[in-house]
Amino acid sequence: MRKPLIDKSCTSKIETAIKYELGHFYLYKHLAICMQAVGYFGAMDYFLAESKEEDDHALKHINFLNDMGVMAKLPSLSPEKEVPTELYEALELAFENEKDLLDYYKSFYKEEVLENPEIAEHLNFYIKTQVEAVGFYGDMLSLMESEKDNKNICMIVDSKLKKLA
Repeated sequence: MRKPLIDKSCTSKIETAIKYELGHFYLYKHLAICMQAVGYFGAMDYFLAESKEEDDHALKHINFLNDMGVMAKLPSLSPEKEVPTELYEALELAFENEKDLLDYYKSFYKEEVLENPEIAEHLNFYIKTQVEAVGFYGDMLSLMESEKDNKNICMIVDSKLKKLA
């Protein structure tokens, strides 16, 4: 292994980001299974696609660390405790997790970019992705809230998710 091109603090933060991304990979698999069990097959397909995307995000961090001369340490993941049985609950859980990760990336950026400018471009991708994810889930939740009297809103949202999968 060659000499690392980034410091241990930055490496640790990227490894934490890997844990977040792999946690989301696992969460979206879990949500897909939960939505399948209650008959929201569009949401199932959407969450399976999201799971793959989160896995790709983790791999992008791993490859970045490798380019910086660091072998990534993979985290242990714990099982999900919540088992949503409603589409709204699943979308809310996704929103909360994506918002938490956006806050992490913003903090990471603020703390490390001046000392490690090479990390800026790498993190910009993640911040943009998180802003889009938070916005998307927020939009879906708002739609469901504004149409709460519409008995078909869950099927409408499920259909939208299917088209995006």
